[in-house]
Amino acid sequence: MKKPLSLIIDKLYKKELELLYGEGTQVKINHVTYSTNKKNYIIDCVLYVADLSLFQETQLDGINYIIEESWIYTGLKDYKPLLLTRLDIIQDKPQ
Repeated sequence: MKKPLSLIIDKLYKKELELLYGEGTQVKINHVTYSTNKKNYIIDCVLYVADLSLFQETQLDGINYIIEESWIYTGLKDYKPLLLTRLDIIQDKPQ
């Protein structure tokens, strides 16, 4: 699940990511797990930001919106995923 979600975000929402956080911004999905306690999916991801001045305006709201929108394409639109989002400043592309 994490690989298709990463591809959806990086390909379909690439322009939105660049508008919100600057050119070279990427999202890395670490885990997509199902929580039996919450009866929902939990998405753990890292936002790699190239331009901090743009981040100060949108913060993590933009990436949360993009992940929720891309979740529709996974076929699990009945679930609203719980998001664990972190920020990292990049000099080069993440590995």
